[in-house]
Amino acid sequence: MIISPDSYLFTEDGTYLWSVPRVKAAWNSARTEFQRVLSWPVKPSKVVLLMGMPASGKSTWLAEHEDETVLYFDACLDLPWKREPFIKQARAMGISVEVVWFCTPLEVCIERNAARSPDRQVPADVIRAMARKIASSPPTEGEGFALIRWEG
Repeated sequence: MIISPDSYLFTEDGTYLWSVPRVKAAWNSARTEFQRVLSWPVKPSKVVLLMGMPASGKSTWLAEHEDETVLYFDACLDLPWKREPFIKQARAMGISVEVVWFCTPLEVCIERNAARSPDRQVPADVIRAMARKIASSPPTEGEGFALIRWEG
């Protein structure tokens, strides 16, 4: 199963609408869905957090590597406090947590983002801010990850 805050940013007519208030609401919905899936009688074999800037390749990688027994959370996850609740919840259920960190260069992400349809674009200044945060707080084993992988 794949959970992504982005999936909650689509309007009823299928338009992707990004704004700070909508992103906050989307994150709340995604966290609720994550908790719901962890409470299912059949637990996922593991949780994989996909971490990286918008347009870094997370969703593309996932389309090629998805395993139906795994719970994937596809988001930027640029700071440890954003990753922590997912790690704690999964580990409390006895489920190991891995992270795949997409280290795609900033300019590549900005270029890919600009090539998206206008409604799918994230403001470039937001992508730059995310890049600074990720660079200042990369994932560590000390956060509780069973495995850290790098892509890009």
